[in-house]
Amino acid sequence: MPPKKGTPNRRGVARREQILDAAVELFARYGYRGTGLLELAERIGISHSGILHHFGTKEDLLRAVMVRRDALVDQAATDYAGKGIFGAQDLQTPTEPDIVIRLVTVLRAENLDPEDPLHDYFDQRDQQTRGLIADEIRRGQQRGEIRSDIDAAAKATEIVAVALGIETQWLLNPTLIDRSAILRSYLRALRDDLTRPDAPRQQTETPK
Repeated sequence: MPPKKGTPNRRGVARREQILDAAVELFARYGYRGTGLLELAERIGISHSGILHHFGTKEDLLRAVMVRRDALVDQAATDYAGKGIFGAQDLQTPTEPDIVIRLVTVLRAENLDPEDPLHDYFDQRDQQTRGLIADEIRRGQQRGEIRSDIDAAAKATEIVAVALGIETQWLLNPTLIDRSAILRSYLRALRDDLTRPDAPRQQTETPK
């Protein structure tokens, strides 16, 4: 039986994935703005209109690239939830292929302006990540595993900032920067910070 109208056939699905693979490579290397659809079409061996047939516009293609990336992130978040701030291995080892980490780093830098196509995407994703980490810190505080005087939201922002900074330095010089080793070192320091006794409260002297 022929496929139902509107249902992509296997060939169409394979072509779509081929376009996405090529887009990831080119966006990661040249950025979204530096990649033309003609260049992308030539790499795959199809026409410019062939890409538009599958994705409509260049921005639609960009968003499709990020939707596919979201599947990796969402799975990592599901695996992480409930394991505690130190219980998830994904904080210590990369959960995404190197090319995807480079892609996200390049696109993040291209979308800092509120009018940029992925500005809200990155802002919302960062908020979700910070919220996830902050919730795990609060659960640890409730269990008595983490200092009660820690500001969970501020610490979550710090953790995300450190992770993004390490990734950027690693991408600039992967032979010099051992990303996994630095993350492990940071996590050891983080564990010591979060689990040491609460800082003593300063007592206010009573005026004589």
